[in-house]
Amino acid sequence: MNPSPPTYLLTLAFITASLAWGTTYAAMKVAVETIPPFLLAVGRFTVAGAVILVVLRLRGVAWPSRTDWPRIAVVGFLMLALANPFICWAESYVDSGFAALAVNIGPLVFVVLAALFGQRVPGMAWIGLVVGLVGVALLCGRDMGGALGGSFKPHPNFWWAMGALFASPLLWAIGSIYHTRRPVACSHLMMVACQNIAGGVAALPLALIFGEHLRVGPPSRESLLAAVWLLVVGSWMGYMAYMYCVLHLPAHRTASAMYINNVIAVLVGCLVLGEVFTWNLAVGGLTIIIGVWMANTARLRRARPPLAASAPAETPSAIERDDDKHRNQEQNSTAECANDSAQGRSIEASIDSSMQ
Repeated sequence: MNPSPPTYLLTLAFITASLAWGTTYAAMKVAVETIPPFLLAVGRFTVAGAVILVVLRLRGVAWPSRTDWPRIAVVGFLMLALANPFICWAESYVDSGFAALAVNIGPLVFVVLAALFGQRVPGMAWIGLVVGLVGVALLCGRDMGGALGGSFKPHPNFWWAMGALFASPLLWAIGSIYHTRRPVACSHLMMVACQNIAGGVAALPLALIFGEHLRVGPPSRESLLAAVWLLVVGSWMGYMAYMYCVLHLPAHRTASAMYINNVIAVLVGCLVLGEVFTWNLAVGGLTIIIGVWMANTARLRRARPPLAASAPAETPSAIERDDDKHRNQEQNSTAECANDSAQGRSIEASIDSSMQ
């Protein structure tokens, strides 16, 4: 087992992941001003995956097997060709901070789907679901009031945008469940690279179906810069930093980056894009985050490996007694258990990255 990395590197990776993914919602809003959402997905994910793929192949990483390819393609289609462009399209009609908080209900969707698939759902997760739904109602309170005759009038496509924002985490959850039931044997980074390419390629016919090629014009400089930001900061820097946290930090600490990037998304939207900070955004967003935290906490406690609380394998006493076969077997078992946990969280990292 490798020694733990320096604290400053872990801190830097955590801050990078939180800040990078917190800025992507504002970048998506700027990008889709002149670049249609599905064409944006074609460019962003194809390039992101191709670069990672080339690097991995130069390092000798094996290709996915014939069995892996269709499974990778399905997840890439659901998460990258559908879920992410849905968010981008919705941001044409809602603020970026609002969108970030709305799609944060993904873990709550997991609660419902897990129950539908016959899994036992902890009571705390159900409470978190109710709290999260209350948060959604509070978040949409101003727009719901306008629809019922209030003074504030939302955009005519607001409710379509809300449908897209809620469909996105649903597709994300379905893709996640499919992935856990149909795992792949290739390396995680190879899977991510191929998922990006599959998602980018799958988004092209969708762009043609929705006629984006007919109404697209020369993109603005701002949209191009935002697209580059999504590629470099969102798909590469943010993901690599988050993966570093996944591999070296406890699950609950890594998950906290997701809560922080929602706050960052709201702040960036208000400070950079001039979005209005309302009480609905503050109270509703906070309530959603609390509900998601409750659902995630219940899920992480239930999924915690039996030996995860054991002492690390590389304590001084364990290293000194490396001639003891029984002790070594116990260490190997603990290490395998921790590795399985890290692999499970690395799957979540690729899923989280698809939403950014």
